[in-house]
Amino acid sequence: MKHGILLILLLCIATCSTAAAYPYGAGDAAVQGGLDYIRSCQRDDGGFAEEGRDTNPGTSWFAVMAIVAAGEDPHNWKVGGTSAIDYWRSAPDATNPEGTAELGKMVTLVTAADENPRAFNDHNYVAELKARMKADGQFGDFVYTTYWAVLGLASAGEDVSLPAAWLKKQQNKDGGYGWMPGAESDSDDTAAVIMALIAAGEPADTPAVARAIDYLRAHQMDDGSFNYGGTSSSNAASAAWVIQAIVAAGEDPSSWSKNGNNLITTFASLQRPDGSFLWTAYTADNPCGMTARAIPALLGKPYPILPGQAAPDLPAPGRPAIAAPEVATPAKQQTTLPVADPVEWQPVTITDDFGEKVRLDTMPVRIVSLAPANTEILFALGLGDRVVGVTDYCNYPAEATAKPKIGGYSTVNIERVMAVQPDLVVGAFGNTEEVINRLKSLGLAVLALNPDSIEGTLHDIRLTGKATGTEAEAERLAVSMEARIDAVKEKTKSVTEPPTVAHLIWYDPIWVSGSNTFQDELITSAGGTNAFPDLEGWQIASLERFITTDPDVIIVNSGTGMGDEGVDLIYRYLMNEPRLKTMKAIQQNRVYIIDSDLIDRGGPRLVDALEEVAADIHPDLFEGGARSEASIPQSPGFGLIALAGALFAVFLFRVRR
Repeated sequence: MKHGILLILLLCIATCSTAAAYPYGAGDAAVQGGLDYIRSCQRDDGGFAEEGRDTNPGTSWFAVMAIVAAGEDPHNWKVGGTSAIDYWRSAPDATNPEGTAELGKMVTLVTAADENPRAFNDHNYVAELKARMKADGQFGDFVYTTYWAVLGLASAGEDVSLPAAWLKKQQNKDGGYGWMPGAESDSDDTAAVIMALIAAGEPADTPAVARAIDYLRAHQMDDGSFNYGGTSSSNAASAAWVIQAIVAAGEDPSSWSKNGNNLITTFASLQRPDGSFLWTAYTADNPCGMTARAIPALLGKPYPILPGQAAPDLPAPGRPAIAAPEVATPAKQQTTLPVADPVEWQPVTITDDFGEKVRLDTMPVRIVSLAPANTEILFALGLGDRVVGVTDYCNYPAEATAKPKIGGYSTVNIERVMAVQPDLVVGAFGNTEEVINRLKSLGLAVLALNPDSIEGTLHDIRLTGKATGTEAEAERLAVSMEARIDAVKEKTKSVTEPPTVAHLIWYDPIWVSGSNTFQDELITSAGGTNAFPDLEGWQIASLERFITTDPDVIIVNSGTGMGDEGVDLIYRYLMNEPRLKTMKAIQQNRVYIIDSDLIDRGGPRLVDALEEVAADIHPDLFEGGARSEASIPQSPGFGLIALAGALFAVFLFRVRR
């Protein structure tokens, strides 16, 4: 008991201390507490995961980086004789990375473990990675795939001057970097590029690095920390990336403050007494992985982390901070809040999708939506005038984009929600239980939705109508949707041999929608059969398996468009990849693009997605037939944010089980 109290006191001292102690030493209580927590996450296969979750390469990669950063040998971290490196020798999802970024991470990890990346698992991972470099130095199609490749090859001692030169050319006018060429800058990708350029041998005062550091200074948040973009709350993952980048550039992150709030102090305050790190001030998502990200940042160890890597000698505080651009607050965006119409309202108690009772004594007239699907439901019920806050990703209908922004989907900015004074918050499973509970503790009425099927979507439309006094509108909408769904099923009921259909949400690596997903239900309802029924949720399918499965029809999410040069990336990959030329869907021109927002959201437009999928699968049964590729507009809006949302859904699905 005494030792537990002592640890808590030491952690408090560490997290409340001034930034002058930076960088932390490996023996500091905060670092040791974090390592102890990571050790509790190690599983029998040597990998790492939270209790109740499957071991996965992502968390396991960050765990090894933290172990090496702390000066320890991951070979000595064992459970039942199986080490943290043994996992990378045997786990099927770890030994053969499909994606370019994952291959770069593999080289980085093997090198960090003091193993030979040119002869590990009977692979020459360095040669495999180098083979993916294009003539201009780019790896894959993106900025993020290139900086991971640079970090991996630089750790292995390879010449990366050409990809480093390519990265410098991708810098945006504001000095930052986005996840792909032309994408909006964000702190995470900017920080990663800084580390990659420094690892490639670029001097810290080279213009590209200096401008990127200036971008980060300008985007430090009021609490001293960083977010990944938009109005999302600050978080430990983004802060860790930025801290490591600042160190890589030769500056002291403890000298970075905003409004009197210090970056390191704010970051350290996210550590809990058990040694783990919160993701945001209110949420704990994958504490094991978050803690593993935090430890290298505390120790002042940028990527790529190498065995025996010493903490840098940091200079005295550097140049003054550049003033951050003013961001409009919700109050500035909308100064007049709606008031209730003089209609009679009977108090109502509603049970949401998680069995929680929500009592509404007055009619909600100031509604905040915490998910794009929720926003679409609210506007479809004629409640647009009552909506006073939406997420950064609520882009439909167009009127929703003008509403005050209250953060990301899973990084809700609590302060912004409170600023718009809502009397009803319509939340979602992906907002995390901690955020929902925090909003409730502040006295807000929160209706949490979780439409995990077509039927669930119809239920939530009716539930929202009951909560907002629009039951008649909700019933009309739901009945209309049901009629359209029945019409599709009626036309396809005579199909005796349903064609196999694959739905792709990404391609590097290939991610498909398996069983127990919205997309699986849409395919089945449209008279098809999922080509990957044994994969549950959204999972990676190897290129080899994708080719041998050879689905009759391939439906792909719309890609990220940039200005007038929009390109649907997944479609382009399928049509241009030589190894896929023999697949019958490609040969027979049966690859179709669908708007990502239609097929991924549990809202009123889900029936639009069903009708499009049905027309693609059975052009002979539907008037006008399937849509040709030329008739489909190249679609903005999809990218790493949508992919992250899909992968977050993978986590949520597994947690529910």
